[in-house]
Amino acid sequence: MQNNYRKKLKLLAFKNTSADLLVKEMPFPVIYLPSNKIKDSEILKNEITDTEMIICFGQKPLIKNKLCLELLAKNQKESIKTNFEIESFEKLLELNNIHFSESSNPGTSFCNLVYWNGLNFIKEQKLSCKLLFIHIPFEKNIDCISDFREKICKVLNSL
Repeated sequence: MQNNYRKKLKLLAFKNTSADLLVKEMPFPVIYLPSNKIKDSEILKNEITDTEMIICFGQKPLIKNKLCLELLAKNQKESIKTNFEIESFEKLLELNNIHFSESSNPGTSFCNLVYWNGLNFIKEQKLSCKLLFIHIPFEKNIDCISDFREKICKVLNSL
């Protein structure tokens, strides 16, 4: 049963970033975003209509050896909260000794834009896909990327 469920999870990551390095050896379908403000959102929207759960990874420069869970996306003065089950996900992170923080600031450019467009699309189309954006550190701020990947993969396998 778990294998069937895993097929319902897709990972998205921006190409040529630490997020790309993190997901490339994970046993889940991975879609790479080209860091193009129009194409990134189009790719995500196509995946949303075909998937039950998407986790999108980007990179954040000022964190080290931890995840930053983005709780919302912003568009000027408006914001949309993630529809992902954050509390149960955080418990899985804690059980696997993965440090994390919650954030209400997904950035001002590519990450926030793709997250906003995805959450807004889910809302407007009344879709059931769950979407979460997670920032990870730059590669230089991860002590051992293979250990980091292994821990995160264990959590994702538990979803």
